[in-house]
Amino acid sequence: MTAITLRIPDAMDQPLRDAAADAPSLNDYILRAVRRQMTLDAGRKLALVAPVDLDGEGDSL
Repeated sequence: MTAITLRIPDAMDQPLRDAAADAPSLNDYILRAVRRQMTLDAGRKLALVAPVDLDGEGDSL
């Protein structure tokens, strides 16, 4: 695991904490958001690859 330092602008601090109110911690909320974004980014990159025929595989993109 790699540790990172995230600097949150003062203007975003309270809105971010409010958004994370239901999460176990602010760190957990940010981590989940980063993982979701990574998944979306990977999906976008995969969609740009030459079309793949998934017929019969039960998968869709």
